[in-house]
Amino acid sequence: MLRDGEYSAVSRGDLIVALTDTDALNRARTLADSYAEAARTALDCLPDSPYRESLRALPTYVLNRDR
Repeated sequence: MLRDGEYSAVSRGDLIVALTDTDALNRARTLADSYAEAARTALDCLPDSPYRESLRALPTYVLNRDR
């Protein structure tokens, strides 16, 4: 799939099995959570305000939204 640059060579089911077997989805989620926490921490230098709290809520919203 990566060599061909297309998804037609691999079925969706095979792709899901490969992602599950390699724990790629859990590792990606862990990395995304780490980036989200870093983003929230980076906002600590700003003064307390409703705007800062809104910005702090965005990573959580993005990671937990229904697609």
